Amino acid sequence: MSDTKVYLLDGGSLVLDGYHVFWNRGPGGEVRFPVYSILIEHAEGRFLIDTGYDYDHVMKVLPFEKPIQEKHQTIPGALALLGLEPKDIDVVVNSHFHFDHCGGNKYFPHAKKICHRTEVPQACNPQPFEHLGYSDLSFSAEA
Repeated sequence: MSDTKVYLLDGGSLVLDGYHVFWNRGPGGEVRFPVYSILIEHAEGRFLIDTGYDYDHVMKVLPFEKPIQEKHQTIPGALALLGLEPKDIDVVVNSHFHFDHCGGNKYFPHAKKICHRTEVPQACNPQPFEHLGYSDLSFSAEA
């Protein structure tokens, strides 16, 4: 890899009732949140920024959220569209550990993990209003 390449990976979306999106004060109706990851191919390796959500986790823990995700939108599926597998990723960078940013971390046990140093303690001891955001704690504590 000599030229740096950047890919936007479509991870599907999450649909919520607009009333809940705005702390039970907003208008009703569905609000769609797209979920993306970014792959950077660089001379020093392949870097994946965020890994999206885990469909099964959302269905089990967050029944009020409706995940819309096809197989090619899972992180392994999105990588496969580029001819890659999870083992081809060298570094996973999580912007933070909310479930829709780290749900695919489980596919990268071999990759180096990077996140802000205060994010692990924050995820392990969230504010009451953050509990559902930090509901998928499958991220690596090595981050």
